[in-house]
Amino acid sequence: MSNLEKKWWFNALAGGVSAFCARFVLEQAGIPDPAGAAQWTLFFFCVLGFWRGFSFLAWLAILLAWPRSPLLDSK
Repeated sequence: MSNLEKKWWFNALAGGVSAFCARFVLEQAGIPDPAGAAQWTLFFFCVLGFWRGFSFLAWLAILLAWPRSPLLDSK
């Protein structure tokens, strides 16, 4: 886990955008409101996948823009 993923503001932003994107994907799939364990599990996995994807893209963007940023260090 990088220092970027330990920042509260990054987690709030990534979580919010991930939930919004997962909700959009589920609505497009015909699931407007998750009901039942299977649909909530699907929603959770969508959020998790988007979260990891956005986290990687943010890490890559910082790597390209500021290669020596302390946010990229893993501790």
